[in-house]
Amino acid sequence: MPVAKKKTSAKKTTTARKSVKRAPVRRAVVRETGVQTPKQQRRMVGPLSAIASFWRRYFDFVGRSTRAEFWFGYLFAYIVNFCFAYFIGGTVSLVVSAILFIPVLSLSVRRFRDAGISVWLYLVPVLLVYLIPVIRGSAWYTMISFGYVSSGMALYALFFIIDTIFNIVVACLPSKK
Repeated sequence: MPVAKKKTSAKKTTTARKSVKRAPVRRAVVRETGVQTPKQQRRMVGPLSAIASFWRRYFDFVGRSTRAEFWFGYLFAYIVNFCFAYFIGGTVSLVVSAILFIPVLSLSVRRFRDAGISVWLYLVPVLLVYLIPVIRGSAWYTMISFGYVSSGMALYALFFIIDTIFNIVVACLPSKK
């Protein structure tokens, strides 16, 4: 006996695609306050935009800075400071260092905040590193000129090296948010 085939309906089922209106894609723009949203933090920062942000956010200790923004800004400050110290020197070099101190400080504070580390772990050692030589300046200068290194100077140098290594490690950490 022949087997009867089941007839399937010739009607094809089509799925209706619903058109979803999407918001137009816009470039992430930092508000005038300089505070970045999480989406803005994930975008890549180039060298020129990082240097522009370095100067634009001169006194901004509140927001966050990505790794790229930190390293490009810090490299810029280091190169400028080195060039002035090496080629010009003297009082001009000290003025340039003083001008670059605040934006590097704010950049580092923002980077610590972005890495999820307490800002005080940066500020207290930095203030100690810069204040101790000012307080002890004349005594240490005379010791160095005679070739004498005291135990206090050696302890200060060890503290400075440990703090620098800690800052480099934190600057390399990924963003927490």
